[in-house]
Parts: sequence; C-alpha cells; structure tokens
Amino acid sequence: MGLFDFMLSPEKKIAKHVRRLTNRDAQPEDREGSAAWLAQHGTPQAILGLLSRFDMQLEHHLKDQGEKDQLFHLLVELGDKSVEPARVWLRQCSAVARPLALLERLQGEEAAIQAAYEILAIERKDGNDFKPAKKKAVLIWLADRRHDDAIEQAAPFLDDFDEGVRYAATEVIAAQKDESGAQPLLTILTNPEEDSNRLRVRVCEVMAQHRWPVGESEAALAQSLPDGFRLSDGRILRA
Repeated sequence: MGLFDFMLSPEKKIAKHVRRLTNRDAQPEDREGSAAWLAQHGTPQAILGLLSRFDMQLEHHLKDQGEKDQLFHLLVELGDKSVEPARVWLRQCSAVARPLALLERLQGEEAAIQAAYEILAIERKDGNDFKPAKKKAVLIWLADRRHDDAIEQAAPFLDDFDEGVRYAATEVIAAQKDESGAQPLLTILTNPEEDSNRLRVRVCEVMAQHRWPVGESEAALAQSLPDGFRLSDGRILRA
C-alpha cells in the first residue's frame, strides 16, 4: 500500500488497483498484487475490476494466459459473489469466453448458455454492424455446445452484415446435428445476395454430411450450388 493510500476512499482504492491490474507496463507482481487486493476486497465493484483484466491482452501470450488463469481461480474462489458481476460485465466486455466459463463453473452450463443468448439478443437489438467481434465470439462459444434453443437463437445471425458472424452462426446450427437446422441453413444458398463462397461451401458440406433434404428449395438450388456439389433425390451431395 502506498504512503497515502489510507486517505483514499474505497472507490478510489478500487480504481487504483484496477488501473494497475490492466496496465500492460506494470510489473507482473504488481498486477498480481492488485488482483489479490481486489479479490480480498470482494465488493461487486472490485469483482468487476477483476473481470476487466480479461479484456486486456499482453504481447507475451503465455504470460497473459497465465495471469488470466490465476485471475479465473480467484473469481471461482469468490463463489456466488462473482455471479452477478460476471453477468453485468458480459453486457459491456469484448472478450466473452472467460466470463462465460466462469458462469458455467459457478452455475452450470445452462446458466452460461442462457447468458450467451441474452448477449445475442442485446447485440441483435443494439449492436453495431461495424463492430461484430462480440456477437461472433458468443456464437463461436456456443458452437461447442448443443442446446434445444441453439438453432432458433443462431438463425437470425445468418443474414448478419458480417460474413464472420454468418459463418459462426452456421457452425452453431451445424453443431446441433438436428435436421430442423436445414431450413435456416438453406437460406444461405437461396439468398442471391450472399457473396461468400466460403460460407456457401460450408453450408453444402453440412447438408451433404447429414444428408438433410432440401425440401421446397430444390428448384432454387438447381443452378446455384457452389462447385463440388450437386443435387440428387432432393439432397445436396458432393459432386
């Protein structure tokens, strides 16, 4: 503690330690000390400060991951006190994987998935098309999981402005291995404004892998499949 730290209000002490924790130029032991102080303080504002470290990256990747692993451990040790700050932080952060993993550890996979859906709803309503990184990150996280509502939640992002978001939404739907995902995926192939061949090929790969029928889309697809694929008996196959 600095010589005059006893004169600072609790809010200013928290702010001081958050600045140090998220300062790339600070010594690692100073960042570690501030993380420990914030965890010991344990107020919602202090925990938000701990969570903010996940948005900062060091140039040295292994060192960065090591510090974040230690931070994650501190947040897990705080238990239920970390839950609401994590939910609040998810609404404003850019790096979602660790906060979602924290919720998953503390409250289970279902709670984390529902939190991910809440972020997608906010991004769909208020997000910036020119800043797609967050919704893409959430969809990538969801693509590692299967859930009854995943197709419904991901489908609206198949017409997103950003190709990376559309691709991530496709992977969420593909991961469910459910034929009900065929119809939303087919909108990629039947959309004349879809200019991503990478995405069109990925949809065809998924459709061919599972041999899902194309239904009423067959006529529209007859002349529009990417190279390497063909229609046969109402299904997309590799040529």
